[in-house]
Amino acid sequence: MLGLINRRVSEKLNTVAFGDESRALTAYQKRVWNSLHKTRAAVISAPTSAGKSFLVVEHLCRLAEKAGRFVAAYVTPTRALLSEVHQKVQARLKDRPDVRVSAIPTLEEEHTYPTQIFVLTQERLSTLLSTGANDLAFDLLVVDEAQNIADGSRGMILQDCLERIAERSNKTQVILLAPGAIGMPEVAKTFGISDLASLSTQLSPVQQNRIVLTKVSRKPRELALSVIGREGTRHQLGKLELAQSLNEVKSRLALVAVELGGDGGSLLYETGPREAEKAAECLVELLKARGAEPSPGPLDELSKFIKEHVHPDYQLAEMVRYGVAYHYGRMPSLLREAIETAFKQDKVGIRYLVCTTTLAQGVNLPARNVFIDTPKYGQGKPLNPALLWNFAGRAGRLNQDVVGNVFLLDYEQWESRPMDKFVPFNVKSATAVTLLTLGGRIAEALNARVLPKALQSDPDTGLVRSGAGLLVAHAARKDIQGYLRGVMGTAPAQEVDALAKAATAAYQEIDLPDHILADNWTIDPFGLRRLYDNLLEKIDEGRIYDLLPMNPKDAPKGFYESLFGRIVEQVNGESRRFGALAGRLAVDWMKGIPYPEMLGRWISRRRWSERKKAEQALEEGKTPSKPKTLDALIADAFDLIEETVRFQFVQLGKAYRDLLLHVLRQTGNSDLVPKIFDFALALELGISSKTGTAYVELGLSRIAASALERLSPTDGPLTVEAARQLLRELNIESTNLSPIIVTELRRLGLVKTETYA
Repeated sequence: MLGLINRRVSEKLNTVAFGDESRALTAYQKRVWNSLHKTRAAVISAPTSAGKSFLVVEHLCRLAEKAGRFVAAYVTPTRALLSEVHQKVQARLKDRPDVRVSAIPTLEEEHTYPTQIFVLTQERLSTLLSTGANDLAFDLLVVDEAQNIADGSRGMILQDCLERIAERSNKTQVILLAPGAIGMPEVAKTFGISDLASLSTQLSPVQQNRIVLTKVSRKPRELALSVIGREGTRHQLGKLELAQSLNEVKSRLALVAVELGGDGGSLLYETGPREAEKAAECLVELLKARGAEPSPGPLDELSKFIKEHVHPDYQLAEMVRYGVAYHYGRMPSLLREAIETAFKQDKVGIRYLVCTTTLAQGVNLPARNVFIDTPKYGQGKPLNPALLWNFAGRAGRLNQDVVGNVFLLDYEQWESRPMDKFVPFNVKSATAVTLLTLGGRIAEALNARVLPKALQSDPDTGLVRSGAGLLVAHAARKDIQGYLRGVMGTAPAQEVDALAKAATAAYQEIDLPDHILADNWTIDPFGLRRLYDNLLEKIDEGRIYDLLPMNPKDAPKGFYESLFGRIVEQVNGESRRFGALAGRLAVDWMKGIPYPEMLGRWISRRRWSERKKAEQALEEGKTPSKPKTLDALIADAFDLIEETVRFQFVQLGKAYRDLLLHVLRQTGNSDLVPKIFDFALALELGISSKTGTAYVELGLSRIAASALERLSPTDGPLTVEAARQLLRELNIESTNLSPIIVTELRRLGLVKTETYA
């Protein structure tokens, strides 16, 4: 009785009103909530499922509702998490049309939107800071998964953004979120925050059993189970006889998941997208062998959506009917979100979901069971133990499970035992580490006026390129000495001076406008100079109109393929053929062409290429390579879109546009400046029309935006407000929109509730 009274009193004391709903917070959540409004800079560090982001989103929205003028940015490391946060904020503020919530890095006039909230990756935030509004200051900056400031070149971009924001205002409230991290106060000092408050806990509202699964010697169908206790001790639980043999290593994880994880939803960790697809295939085969039948209802709708909006022969469409799916960051956002939604539907949804490390980047997807059989990722690279703990933290659903299960298969045979004791993220500035450990190579490259090619076999080459570009940018910002002293701390003065001297000399020789070098430092600065010279040369040849980007829907055939080829050749020294190969897909992507048509064209081109290579091999007396499966080709397209089109080409495209605008003004062709199409933004969004961009601005996915654009009136492009009004008046039942798209519209509060009756 005393315990019950104590609990009820605690719940009452910790209850906070969120709109029309009252919610009892945990003791940790209440401490954080009480601190948010009076702390200028804080790191909120707690395990997954502690409810960190929920509180911060509510704090952000309340400030937006109260303020007359308010600008905020919420930064996420992945587009998957960006989409999730964007939709939460958009839905929370759906009744405030005067508040702009956008994932697009462009500014609107303050008289239209006095309050603007940006939900961006660090790359998009960097673009926003480079839009020319040097006086843009933020009232609130939230960085989710802030431990990623230690993540190589992308961590360097994040830190650069934080430094630039700190320089613009000392009144910005900065909130850093991390799933168990140490070292953030020291890192914060490198971007101007010396008073970072720490709101931390290691207590999780949901506990996990870490269960070790070991194949019993000479008994292929028998598993020994033990649970990991304090200090890594093992407590034997007993043995379990399985229905099938464990001798086949490739199917072990799937087999164990089917045996132990059929109830409550199970996440399986795999090292990469291809491996996730193969594990999902194994799961379906095992379930079919046990007499499983396709599930009717919501999973049928999901299968139909995949066939209609991704590709009719995509294997995932059949898998989901058996309650199995895979999930990785390069999938189309609405497909990924539909899979997440189906996984959260306990009895009628997906029961087994195979994931990569994308899930450990903050996406909210808890499960009753998590299965892991390796501490590695990619091609056998060691996985940060803290990231593994973050993934394992998905085990246990708040308000549904008292405890979650983390099953560790063949754990005793792993090269390390990272799950014996909790390992936090030990955060260090990627910028500081790069300059301190690779400073000599960076200075050498700058002095030689040649940056090394980025090689997967040597990750340091990419860091040298980023470090060199960043230092040239600071030389352009006229703060190189002070910057290096601040970041490199106690490094010997001669090392700091050598880097400053090399960066200054390179900056002077490159001789481009300061804003171009400062805003495009992720691009080889010497390559920017080569591209600049090439632009001047083309203008001298009278080919100025060959240089002007236009809407891809109006561009002549081959225009963008040639443009991308020239850019990668001049800037990166790569073959024009690569630019042309990726360029065709990029053009279809920018046009907003639906996935089935775009992927169909891609597959046709790749099949043609395979046939030509096979014919050549036969002529040379060689055995032709085996053609790729359709799903492998689709996966290749997803990779190319996310890694090249939406990352490399976006950065190169922005740099090209900045250089072209400068060259046009320099050569007396300023009248052509208004004709320049912002193709970098079209590459990022996968939409080139104003109407499509308006729908994306409202938080909708590319798939939904493309479908809705076809329903929009043809008498001119829609503004954001016109698009919002059209959706409010739309009769959903008459549109034949997929239920998945309709669900997205409802989640964002963009359609009237009664249309769902």
